[in-house]
Amino acid sequence: MTATGRVFKIQRWSIHDGDGIRSAVFFKGCPMRCAWCANPESWARPDNPDEVWELDRLMHELRRDEVFYRESGGGISFSGGEPFAQPAFLRAVAEACAERGYGTAVETSALFNWEECGDIVPLLGTVFADIKHMDAERHKRYTGSSNEKILENIGRIIACHPNVIIRLPLIAGVNDNEAHLEAVCSFILTYAGKSSQKVPCVELLPYHDLGLSKYAALGVPPPHFATPPRERIETFKRLIQNRGLCVLP
Repeated sequence: MTATGRVFKIQRWSIHDGDGIRSAVFFKGCPMRCAWCANPESWARPDNPDEVWELDRLMHELRRDEVFYRESGGGISFSGGEPFAQPAFLRAVAEACAERGYGTAVETSALFNWEECGDIVPLLGTVFADIKHMDAERHKRYTGSSNEKILENIGRIIACHPNVIIRLPLIAGVNDNEAHLEAVCSFILTYAGKSSQKVPCVELLPYHDLGLSKYAALGVPPPHFATPPRERIETFKRLIQNRGLCVLP
């Protein structure tokens, strides 16, 4: 029986979340409820029958742009939602992509059971892992979830994977402060120091409001957040670099 999963969007010609030209597969479902989420449609219930994809159908769709993956050094990015919330389907798609020679990347909150999903991590070419807040109380307040398992999993990913990028959403008044950034740097360096893998790079993701219209369509009150000033973001970049970590442009 072919694997099936829930996918709410496939974005062709993506140039983010990995090298080259990519197709981004957005997995339905997420265990978190980040107050600033840009893809609230990934939470929506009930499920739409059109969002149920068999593996063969998905791979047929992804093969449409195979020549561009190969010519540009691109591939497939798994986003969401949370891709690891559907481990059997993610594993099947990652293995099918490897058979076709497609590069793969995943965007993850790292909130998943390692026992169910840990074997999938080495199948992926790049892991983009979010750290939304190092403070446990504030993390739960703004995402609805503890950060304990998240940080454990990111530590394990750093230990076993050679291409990890730590993404830091920056939301004014929530996590745009030096104490949070210093704590993130210390966390990365502690785990990288125990690993033979390459030290992860950091990517700063300033808040944007491009997803606000989705809230209206879902009948959900929109979030009200702001982007930190550009000069603060530049200060954060220098802080991270001064700790010896690379910051992606």
